[in-house]
Amino acid sequence: MTTVELDNETTALLAEMAEQEHTTLAQLANRLLTECLEDWQDARAADEALAKLQSGNSTLLEWGKVKAGLYDVDS
Repeated sequence: MTTVELDNETTALLAEMAEQEHTTLAQLANRLLTECLEDWQDARAADEALAKLQSGNSTLLEWGKVKAGLYDVDS
């Protein structure tokens, strides 16, 4: 468990949101932090993939071939 100190304005906004969503402040804060961290991880992975592509260590696939491969998986 971790304790986080928030300013009064942030606490008030979180409390208002928690009340509106019928959840506790702790549950809401946990959900929001998790969503933010997942977005951060996705952005980091995208940055790494772009850097790999720009360095020439990766290749792009033609969308038509990718799409055709997706249909092959379904059948």
